[in-house]
Amino acid sequence: MFKAFKDNKIIAISDTDSEFKFMVKDSVVEDTEHTVSDYEQVNGEYILKQDVPVDYQNEKIRQQRQARYVVESDPLRLDYDEALARGEETAEQLKQDWLASKDKIREELPYVEG
Repeated sequence: MFKAFKDNKIIAISDTDSEFKFMVKDSVVEDTEHTVSDYEQVNGEYILKQDVPVDYQNEKIRQQRQARYVVESDPLRLDYDEALARGEETAEQLKQDWLASKDKIREELPYVEG
């Protein structure tokens, strides 16, 4: 794989160096140790996934959780709210279903510690 550098930052990665033909860059370096999938783009540059800052990783996890809450948990919360407002007997079970849904998402998408 190849990496294009500008101002000592990796600005592009590719399996071939032909991808960088028209790019404004300082240099192109072949990297025989890594593959394109070993890198992640963070704030306009590519860094090894293992070196991605914890805060950045956790922000991505927070966004993924939020997207899943909207689809999976929020509808359960709305059902619970309505049952509670109407005094229905199912309110407590709906509450438990809603909270279990949130717990499941948190378990499947844990934050990175460190």
